Amino acid sequence: MSLAGLGTSVFAADRYNNDVYKSTDNGITWSALHSSISSPYALTATATNVYAGCYGYGVYVSTNGGTTWGTAAGGPLDGYVNALATDGTAIYAGTDFGVYCLPSSTGSWGPVNTGLTLKVTSCLVTGGSLFVGTKGGSAWKRALTELSVGPSSNEVPAQFSLSQNYPNPFNPSTTIKYELPGASQVNLTVFDLLGRQVSVLVNERRDAGSYNVKFDGSNLASGMYFYRLQAGSFVQTRKLLLLR
Repeated sequence: MSLAGLGTSVFAADRYNNDVYKSTDNGITWSALHSSISSPYALTATATNVYAGCYGYGVYVSTNGGTTWGTAAGGPLDGYVNALATDGTAIYAGTDFGVYCLPSSTGSWGPVNTGLTLKVTSCLVTGGSLFVGTKGGSAWKRALTELSVGPSSNEVPAQFSLSQNYPNPFNPSTTIKYELPGASQVNLTVFDLLGRQVSVLVNERRDAGSYNVKFDGSNLASGMYFYRLQAGSFVQTRKLLLLR
């Protein structure tokens, strides 16, 4: 169970009972908020907002002390949200695919995964640094001043492109790079040989730039898969091979 505090209120996320609970008397009594969010798993709070990371449903935010909830301004996140942390303004989300940052309530989620290779299970902001715990017991640390959100390069590409994933073949994860010459609604999806969708890696509007996206095939069988990028009128598909 995850906890967060906002003013004199304490919030607790209970994924198994599918609800967020609130106490206004230092934890003596609790009341269910009966929120519309599903599988709340991780909580954090700024001076005004409470954020709930949900197991398979992204991050939700309440701006009125938990009375109502809406999806965070940054849009959806890939994978399960296992942990949340904040420096008071930015929100950091630990997921099955790494750690992401929402720089402000009007920003958008971006990966801050440099040097990180494993599923993130916990996050903590303290002493001007972001600490991340990963599956298997390893820890990762990065100064907040070193974290940047957005494209992997400041140079604007001349055209749309979808690169071959690397490594390929892979087991169990690989990286897919794509480039946008202008802001576009982006959909990056993985399919099996029968054309069935197995993963949505990106489904949001993104600015011009070069992006790297991690794909984890831990839950998939060995074999050939396809990944397709749709950005505006641009569509391109490539193959990738998972070998156990």
